[in-house]
Amino acid sequence: ALLSGARNEKNIHLSKIVYNRMKKIFPAEQNALIPAAVLLANVYGSLGENNKASEIRIQLEKLRSKHKKRVGLAWASVNGQVFKFRAHDESHPRANEIYAEAEKISEEIVKHGHIYDSSWVTRPLNPDENIASVLCGHSERLAIAWCFLENPNAKRIHVAKNLRICGDCHRATKLIAAIRECEIIVRDAHRIHHFYTNGQCSCNDYF
Repeated sequence: ALLSGARNEKNIHLSKIVYNRMKKIFPAEQNALIPAAVLLANVYGSLGENNKASEIRIQLEKLRSKHKKRVGLAWASVNGQVFKFRAHDESHPRANEIYAEAEKISEEIVKHGHIYDSSWVTRPLNPDENIASVLCGHSERLAIAWCFLENPNAKRIHVAKNLRICGDCHRATKLIAAIRECEIIVRDAHRIHHFYTNGQCSCNDYF
C-alpha cells in the first residue's frame, strides 16, 4: 500500500526506499517482489526515466525466471452461470462476441479520454499484438465484457481475480462503470475494489 501511494504521488525517492526495504525483509517472497518491481518501473516510466525503468524491468525478468508465473484468472457470474477467464482466453463458446464487446468498450473509454498505458505491458509484444489488445485481453476485462454481453443493462457486476489488478485496468474500469452506469466490484489478490458510477473507486487509487 505504501509503494502504491508513492507511485500515485510519483515519489521516486520513497518508492526506491520501500522497494529496497521489501527486498531486504522479504527476499524469498517473489509474489510480493514481482508486482513491487512493476510498480517501481512504472514510477520511473511516468517520470520519463526510461533507462532506470529498463533496469528495473531487467531485474523483474530475473525475478520471474526464478519464479513460475501465475496465470491471470478472473471469475464472474451472470444469471446463475459462473465462468472462469484466463488472460487472452478464447475458450468460451461466445469468445468472438466477448472480444467484440471488449473492443466496443475499448472504443467507448478511449472516446472518454482513456490512454492505454504501455508501462503495464511487461513482456515483448507478439507480431499480431498491440498495447491495447494486450491490456484488453486481461482476464478481468474479458469477464466484464462477458457480463455486459449477457446483461447489457446490468447495474452491478461482480468479478473475482487471483492477481492484483493492473493500473491500466483500474483506470479503465473506473471509466467503464461511469459510462455504462453500472457499479463494478472487483475482488483481486490485494483488496476489494468498488467502482462507482461516478467514476471513482473505493480504494481511492491506492492498490
